[in-house]
Amino acid sequence: MFVRWFFENIKIFISMNRYQIAAKISNDRRRKKSIDDYYLSPNICKCCGEVIKVGDKQKVSDVRKKYFCNQSCSAIFNNQKREKKPSKEKKDRPEKFSYLDGVTKKEFFEKREVYYRFRAGVRQHAQYVYEKNNGSKFCDICGYDKHIQVCHIRSVSSFSDDSLITEINAKENLIGLCPNHHWEYDNGHINL
Repeated sequence: MFVRWFFENIKIFISMNRYQIAAKISNDRRRKKSIDDYYLSPNICKCCGEVIKVGDKQKVSDVRKKYFCNQSCSAIFNNQKREKKPSKEKKDRPEKFSYLDGVTKKEFFEKREVYYRFRAGVRQHAQYVYEKNNGSKFCDICGYDKHIQVCHIRSVSSFSDDSLITEINAKENLIGLCPNHHWEYDNGHINL
């Protein structure tokens, strides 16, 4: 047995003197005896019921102090004892863009102050209405489905200043088009 063990560890022994070799052999024997004694009456994991194993570079005395085989078992076991916090009731939030209910085109423009902010707000609301009403996810003309833009069938500029934003962005006035067909429709090259 010693001879086999010696040849398995020959590379280590080449760089050691005889006292170091004797100490290594002695330490390995003691470790093997400690591990054998541990496995006669090992610690059992409180969660899964498996034997808590000794790692390669782990002291047997450290393993004797353990109650769980890993952190996962520890968390499962300890979290069973804790009371679960009651879930917080969700606050009733107003619907997105609810501030646009009853707002006219003129009022919204005055609120946004600048034309591009007004158009951005109208466009965002149109996108929201289109998606909320399960608008198609592809171009209604060619079927392209990578990027869809929401287009107004009747242009925003054709509505009077007294028209409501909800009327301008009604689902009947919105259609999904690819960027090419959207540009062509807006510039009068195609009709719907």
